[in-house]
Amino acid sequence: MRVLLATTSGMGHYVPMLPFAAALVRAGHEVQVAAPRSFAAAVERSGYPYWPCADVDPAELAAAHARMNAAPPEQRNAAFVEVAADLAPRAILPGMLTAIDAYRPDLVLREVGELGSAMASELRGGIPQVQVLIGLAKFGTLLRDVVGPIHGRARVWAGLPAEGTTSVPSVSLLPLSYEEPGTAGSEVRRYVDASVLDAAEPLPDWSNGNADPLVYVTFGTVSASVPQAVATFRAVVESLASLPIRLLATVGDGGDPSAFDGLPANVRVERFVPQASVLPHAAAMVCHGGMGTVLGGLSAGVPMVVVPQFADQPDNAARVEALGAGLQVRNDHLDDPVDPAWVAEATRRVLAEPSFRTGAEKLRADIHALPPADEAVAFFEELAS
Repeated sequence: MRVLLATTSGMGHYVPMLPFAAALVRAGHEVQVAAPRSFAAAVERSGYPYWPCADVDPAELAAAHARMNAAPPEQRNAAFVEVAADLAPRAILPGMLTAIDAYRPDLVLREVGELGSAMASELRGGIPQVQVLIGLAKFGTLLRDVVGPIHGRARVWAGLPAEGTTSVPSVSLLPLSYEEPGTAGSEVRRYVDASVLDAAEPLPDWSNGNADPLVYVTFGTVSASVPQAVATFRAVVESLASLPIRLLATVGDGGDPSAFDGLPANVRVERFVPQASVLPHAAAMVCHGGMGTVLGGLSAGVPMVVVPQFADQPDNAARVEALGAGLQVRNDHLDDPVDPAWVAEATRRVLAEPSFRTGAEKLRADIHALPPADEAVAFFEELAS
């Protein structure tokens, strides 16, 4: 069986697909990834064959980001919807069609935010699809009710009916206990990434034998292009540096570690370090609330401080706090800058109070109790046949 993985250019969107890709390869199937050219380094780092597709036109993307930055918080997601549902599918569609024609996949496995491959699958005769959820199941309703009408513009442009199918099967790495009560449909198949069950590998000794607790700080990959998030990240790192901790911060492929020169010796800034390598050693994590980051922390039982910026991050921050696995730090209006001292104090609490570790470990147990992603392969084979 040949499977085409389709993703946008975000690590938080791509990483949840990798356990299923690895399971397919272990079962003897072929996997190829189609993604925007800007994401080539991340795909190549994961070790899968890569098919390049076009990115959104830089001028159009800059204009959308400008609208997002200028909009009040409650309207900010509209710019993301425009990019994800209209601009990105149009840009990526030609590459996806060429990938399908060249590779001839039996199944398209796409992350839920990548819609160009869905159009390409329809245009090539209805290739079976599975979508990998990258967040709370309730966002399936958002995709149907909010994204759908905007995506309809791209579908009509591609020669398809404005309304597409809503019955694409879904898989997820989230346990049911993480979902908001009453919002998770039973049709979602849930699995665990088998790699989180493996023993942790040692980290490099970046701090010359310092035995203070390790705190991992990341605001993901998308945040590096959002001015408010970049400024918040810098201020948070500087504030946390004063705590008696070892601090590892990652800024993503689009970030610049040299911008953090001059910080104390207990701080290490890298572009990228695999989360699975860091989190088993971390006493706490400070993050933006992206689903891939949150899932990584919970899979390792790491309590966290969440500083949400946009998209689904406030929802994830609220769930982490409601489940006792950490604290959220935010203003009533996301546009208002967060006081970095609040983040430092929340981090001190999460490190000092055992209840947060207990809450995170409860979710870790729920995640580890799920069937391994290898068991999804039979489901994929059935769909492809």
